[in-house]
Amino acid sequence: MLTTKRTRKGTALTGTPQIPNRIKELREERGLSSRELAKRIGTSAPHMSRLENAQSPLSIEWILKIAAALDVNSHEIMDLPLDRKLAASCDDALLGSALGWLMEAADRHKIKLTRQALAKWASYVYKEALSQPLNAKQTKYLATTIIKVLSQSKK
Repeated sequence: MLTTKRTRKGTALTGTPQIPNRIKELREERGLSSRELAKRIGTSAPHMSRLENAQSPLSIEWILKIAAALDVNSHEIMDLPLDRKLAASCDDALLGSALGWLMEAADRHKIKLTRQALAKWASYVYKEALSQPLNAKQTKYLATTIIKVLSQSKK
């Protein structure tokens, strides 16, 4: 299960060793050292190592920075099971924001989301934001409302 933790840098994923392992795997596929990736994202090599080994919280901001440095989408780093059509054409900033807002709301409401549930709701928020179209405030409200409804249904 994905759980989140609020940090000074944003909302961090906890209890998810697959995420750091996926970062390391993607980094190694590109022939980069931990130090080189750290430099690209503006952090130290020791901090990069802690992110890869789940010893430091991985915030959505770090996920987006790492995704940009590795030229992949955020869902690839997080290894989320997204629809292939959506994954191939998504706006990573919007999808990353949807993920972040869902995780922050889940943290506030003490909801644990599986990877499948997070992927499902992030896809829904993403598609709604594009089809309406919704601005950032409205998109965040939609993500928060989904989590509120989920928290009420679990009571």
